[in-house]
Amino acid sequence: MTIRRGEPWGKPASLPSGAPIASSNSELRREITSQRAGTGDHEPIGVIGGDLWQVVGAPSGGARRVRSDQAHTAPIDLIAVTADGDSLWACVGVITRNSWWHGSLVAVMNADRAGTWRLAPAAHPNDGRLHVLETGINGPSLGFGDRLAARRRLPSGTHVPHPAISVRRVASAEFRFERPMALWLDGERVGRCRELSVEVVPDGAEIVF
Repeated sequence: MTIRRGEPWGKPASLPSGAPIASSNSELRREITSQRAGTGDHEPIGVIGGDLWQVVGAPSGGARRVRSDQAHTAPIDLIAVTADGDSLWACVGVITRNSWWHGSLVAVMNADRAGTWRLAPAAHPNDGRLHVLETGINGPSLGFGDRLAARRRLPSGTHVPHPAISVRRVASAEFRFERPMALWLDGERVGRCRELSVEVVPDGAEIVF
């Protein structure tokens, strides 16, 4: 069940014996992809590194912690991605761009951060919504000087609001680009696409941290 404002998220619980542990975004996405493809058990995944680990406070202790009575478990939403007909999965965010410094850019976030950048400061990984930020798609593109200023403010999440940055909360979204755009899932470049659709999958997985 997705979180509601003012309600606690998660509960104390340790990682079951034999359950997988992810120490990075790519490891977590690989485990999620395996589970959603039906080739892995739908079991909790221990998180000891990566962006979601940062979101939950970067608790120390690694694999020992997630298997101890100090651990907590919580559901997370997932992002179902279709890029030029290919079905993919993301846990943290989907970004399309050809350059940070000019042209169109779309960020679809399931959590507030991507690396050291707080792209979507209001996002929560279990709120049942995707936070979409875009520039140069259906409106003006952010200018170079504003992009430089926004980049400096990204670590603090103070780059929004801005009239050239559209921000919305949605359950799904579709995009068609005039030319192929580079595609990143959870910080990993996976290819290029001209057509992109995203949809939130509430409570799509469970993490232990």
